[in-house]
Amino acid sequence: MPAKHTEDLLAKMLEIIKSEPGVRPSEINRRLGLMQSDSLRATLIRRGLVRKVKEGQATHLYAE
Repeated sequence: MPAKHTEDLLAKMLEIIKSEPGVRPSEINRRLGLMQSDSLRATLIRRGLVRKVKEGQATHLYAE
């Protein structure tokens, strides 16, 4: 994936998380048309922009 495209996806993903605190990864995938987004989410977490919270089986994402 080209770096520009990746950064665009990261920006869109972060906007979704900011606008819907607690959004689930499956909803992000659906809205962005992705099969999976593990590596993108990991990048946002590693950059300190997003935190992941597990509640039982569910994962929720919040902007920092």
